[in-house]
Amino acid sequence: MTETARKFDLRPSSVSCGSVHIHSVRPGTEVEAAEVFMLDPAVEYAEPDYLIFAASAEEIADVKRRGLGDRGGLSGVKQSSMEVEDEAGTPNDPFYDRQWGLATIEAEAAWKFSTGSNVTIAVIDSGVDLDHPELAGRIVEGYDFVNEDTVADDDYGHGTLVAGVAAAAAHNDQGIAGVAWNAKILPVKVLDSQGQGVSSNLTCALYWVADKGADVINISIISFGPSFGMQSAVNHVANEGALVFSASGNLFEQGNPVTYPAALDNVIAVGATDEDDAHAWFSSAGTFVDVTAPGVGVYSPFPPSHTEYRSVNGTSLATPHVVGLAALVLSAAPGLSSEEVETVIEQSAVDLGETGRDDKFGHGRIDATAAMSLTISSLPVHLMLPSVNSPVPTVTPTATPSPTPDGTPNPTPTPSPTPTQTSTPTPSQ
Repeated sequence: MTETARKFDLRPSSVSCGSVHIHSVRPGTEVEAAEVFMLDPAVEYAEPDYLIFAASAEEIADVKRRGLGDRGGLSGVKQSSMEVEDEAGTPNDPFYDRQWGLATIEAEAAWKFSTGSNVTIAVIDSGVDLDHPELAGRIVEGYDFVNEDTVADDDYGHGTLVAGVAAAAAHNDQGIAGVAWNAKILPVKVLDSQGQGVSSNLTCALYWVADKGADVINISIISFGPSFGMQSAVNHVANEGALVFSASGNLFEQGNPVTYPAALDNVIAVGATDEDDAHAWFSSAGTFVDVTAPGVGVYSPFPPSHTEYRSVNGTSLATPHVVGLAALVLSAAPGLSSEEVETVIEQSAVDLGETGRDDKFGHGRIDATAAMSLTISSLPVHLMLPSVNSPVPTVTPTATPSPTPDGTPNPTPTPSPTPTQTSTPTPSQ
């Protein structure tokens, strides 16, 4: 290996990444190096780093260039002094009446049972605005894989948008209400100030959040390479009992390519619907899509200002709706396994499009009230009584999970003690 290492100027990374070993090579030799290392019997697999992108990066870039966006873009608004009257638990957040998605999934009725307490949501993205009033106090220390430090602050805006939809504070007279507004946020930065990154950082982030005890993981990121390293990391997360949700992508009108990590095994892929409960025009479709959620005109905070909220389109914003619902279910029934939570979400979804599962809607558009009803009906009666301190056992919901569709190109490698991955980005085609 010494001669090969010299040929490619091989240098190991100091970043800890589970069973994956990351090495840098001389620029321009990434593919050749991977092919050579694959011949080594001690190496399970070798692959170049793939570029990764925020699933709504184009929309954010457009608004930075043009101001207010058109169809598919963003529109910037400042928080007004308007308040929604607080009746029967309705949040008093100023933009709550514009959150059509929460009304569609019937979140308010679900909040009578759960608001996400004692659940940690990992947001693997561009970081999070760490002192934003909508999130402050519920953010736990994360990690920045771009700058290799523990300050996972957001210098692009995408991660804060995502975190806001999942868990923005409710009843605080500011902005919006998140789906699981009492959940904790674990921010992890893998995208830079341009909304781009490399797959090795996402792979390492998955190992990191699993080891930190994240319950639910939001990845509103896409790439076009079926990374074996990323699949190994996802499998590790699944073995640790956490749920991984990923945006399906916004490329339906651009050829509808398969995207990753959405198409990997053990990942719940999320598509987007519009206000008419129709397939959002941009939402990528395929056999890998599991569920859908509102993804058009979704309001959320946009940094660095703490008063600006933007209306965003994208599967990036549909995904945290489902992540928030998973947090509600887990908060209400912490004894449920990740497979059981997935079953609850999919079996309680509203069937749209073709009867049964289809490529545009998956199992359907999520319904928070139906999901909570299924969750509560699955629990023994004594666990719903007050002052009962007995532990919650693992309970199988009344519904059964649907099998993974055939034909999805999902690599599932066997972990090896010595896999090798290069760390120089390979341009996306």
